[in-house]
Amino acid sequence: MSKPAVAAMTIQLKKGRDGPSSLACVRANGTRTWSRLHPFFPAHDLAHCAVESVLGFREAFFGLVASGWEIDDFAKREVRAGMPPEALWAENAVGLFDLERTQGRPFDAAGFNEALASSLQVQKVDPCRPIFDDELIRVRALRDELVGRWWALAPGETLDVPFSAVTC
Repeated sequence: MSKPAVAAMTIQLKKGRDGPSSLACVRANGTRTWSRLHPFFPAHDLAHCAVESVLGFREAFFGLVASGWEIDDFAKREVRAGMPPEALWAENAVGLFDLERTQGRPFDAAGFNEALASSLQVQKVDPCRPIFDDELIRVRALRDELVGRWWALAPGETLDVPFSAVTC
């Protein structure tokens, strides 16, 4: 059985001037959801975009938002408990990419897959599939490009990123 297609969406990260930055997602049907962000989250959310785009995920953070979830839903314990396995898998993968970024030491595919399986085991989730070296390279390249564009923004400016796991 194939997964349902994800509607196109625009991810908008606005750099705060006198307060926190914000994340807004504008769905293909014109509806939107948004949230203010802790300074950690712009790079984390852009890593989500890279992971979900390169790996073609449809039921992870941005795919779920594109399908109608609200950003604030992810903060609710009862909603998190019912998240699809792909969303948990992606969140753990993004956490590993965040770890790489902060420590400056990238994983190879074997190390990444081992660390991912270990973190998922705690949550009683099986890995969807292994990640290969070429995919790690493509995720890092897209993440670095997006994060670089984010850091180049002046306060008050917005980074618009089209998102559709189907076309990536």
